[in-house]
Amino acid sequence: MSNNHILADKQLQFILESNKKINLAHGAVRTGKTVGSGFRFMQAVDSCPDSQIWAIGHTSTTIYNNLIRLILEPAADGKPDPLAIFRPYCVWKKGDRQLLYKDKVISTAGAKDSGAIGVFHGQTMSIAYCDEMTLYPDNIIDMISTRLSNPHSILIATMNPSSPTHKLKQWIDKAAAGDPNYYALKFTLEDNPFVDDDYKMRLKNSLSGVFYKRNYLGEWCLAEGAIFDFFDRSLYVCNRPPRCADYWIVGIDYGTNNAFAAVLLGCSAGTYDQSGKMMWVEKEYYWDSKKTERQKTSSEFADDIKAWLEPYSVRGIYIDPAAAHFRLDLQRRGLHPVNAENDVDNGIIKMTSEMKSGRLFVCAECKNLIREIESYVWDPKCSVKGEDAPLKKDDHAVDALRYAVNTHKIPTPYDGDGLGGNGAPRPGFGPRGGGHPLNAKPMGDYGFR
Repeated sequence: MSNNHILADKQLQFILESNKKINLAHGAVRTGKTVGSGFRFMQAVDSCPDSQIWAIGHTSTTIYNNLIRLILEPAADGKPDPLAIFRPYCVWKKGDRQLLYKDKVISTAGAKDSGAIGVFHGQTMSIAYCDEMTLYPDNIIDMISTRLSNPHSILIATMNPSSPTHKLKQWIDKAAAGDPNYYALKFTLEDNPFVDDDYKMRLKNSLSGVFYKRNYLGEWCLAEGAIFDFFDRSLYVCNRPPRCADYWIVGIDYGTNNAFAAVLLGCSAGTYDQSGKMMWVEKEYYWDSKKTERQKTSSEFADDIKAWLEPYSVRGIYIDPAAAHFRLDLQRRGLHPVNAENDVDNGIIKMTSEMKSGRLFVCAECKNLIREIESYVWDPKCSVKGEDAPLKKDDHAVDALRYAVNTHKIPTPYDGDGLGGNGAPRPGFGPRGGGHPLNAKPMGDYGFR
């Protein structure tokens, strides 16, 4: 590392070498891609002869959080802050979603779905910065590449790996083959000197399967095989709730022709014994109309759920966002459901992290959920097409659990340093007692992206 520990060697390499039409920083998470590419972007902005400049993210919020905020706000004490040299010349126009830099105007936009194509249609781009570019639809990627029509136009992009059939992997392969229009540099965790070994170990242990290969190893690989390939009943299934619940939450996947599934999760913040937060699936409601040879109406399901939850102090009910009529039936019975966060990949990552960190368990009586977790696999037909999607078969209880885990956040009494409120280390926890290596310290933002 050099430059007084402000920029890492791999970041400097990207800054010095990314002079092609298309420049790609790819690799594992928390490897320094955003800071290095962001510095290169602002260099290009400084010398750009016009204001045909765009900073694009998966959404307008993510491009602000991932890049613009790094430029505008000082880093935390002791953390590297190479973008500080640009900060005095920057002004954020919140209403217009524009960053002013000296006499330049940087427009920002989101590229989450195909409908965003209208934002870029007809534009000419001298500089396009694309954050999380593997998340963009193919037609948006194609549109952005055709907008780089000036002689001095340049694309700077960051991404975590995806399928090896992804369009951006083809660009990376062109760079490797020596195409003069493409440059690509892979970042690994070892390239980030500001990430300590403890963090790397916790990140490694919180991922599994395809997400481990992509987000930790930085590999472009297919999503195939078992999704929860680490799941072991001896580790994650308990005969009774591991502790007393502070309250309960519910996840519901609505189905009529398919199975209807609901899971009841006990939640504990570990306030009294400073043992850390924990969730466990205590009960399940499962109705398979094909096996019972009887379909229930939305109203009948709502009656069942109300009676099923009667003994519990339920704080949140998270349901399939597509089940609007069922949500209304629950509301008519005095319950207060909300639409769940339904991002599948994020939900799977969150469930994996919670289980592997010793914060999520399943009680043995939830037989349908356990069966579904063990049989939950990636759809091979989608993988061949470069898409990541679970096989839509026997996934109803898993979906219900994903809704709850991915949407609900347990309040914590801790100050974020991995210690209890009085500064004492957190004791061991879990159905069998004993601490978990990931419970020692939360995985926070090391300020080096």
